Amino acid sequence: MVCVVLIVGGVMVKQEHDREDLLRDGKQMTARAEAVMDDVVVVIGFRPNSQVSFYFGQDPVFQFNTARELRRVFHQGRSYAAIEGKLCELTRQRQGGRLTLVSQVIPANLEEMIFELFDSWVVRIQVALESTETVWTVVGEERVQFLDRLANWIANAPASVVIAQTPNA
Repeated sequence: MVCVVLIVGGVMVKQEHDREDLLRDGKQMTARAEAVMDDVVVVIGFRPNSQVSFYFGQDPVFQFNTARELRRVFHQGRSYAAIEGKLCELTRQRQGGRLTLVSQVIPANLEEMIFELFDSWVVRIQVALESTETVWTVVGEERVQFLDRLANWIANAPASVVIAQTPNA
């Protein structure tokens, strides 16, 4: 399946430079926290409608909708989006003077590897939530409230990753 998607606000695009300071500047995530896990700076943020994003260093990034369905991924410098319930790689192309995103469904083994990567990070987050050693810096919400919300999100997420129908909110 190949789809052409015009770049419209909110489409994740590959960034060629270091990511901004998400704890300071990630204002679209009204409640967000940062902790170091396995020498990686992890930022997790909730939007006002309870969508959640997980940033594990510069890469990977996982974004979920309000139904806890995966809607976007940034992994190994590549962008992926949920399209019709399938995870598709997005590539930028110029067509007729317009910049478009072309999507291609990814192979099942790559999808499985991406899901396993997320699952391994969830385990690390759970360990960090239970540890008194992990230092969480929280912005936009009380620390205890944020950590409870995160633990609840993880506890109520599907046993395996579900792909959304669309990458949009």
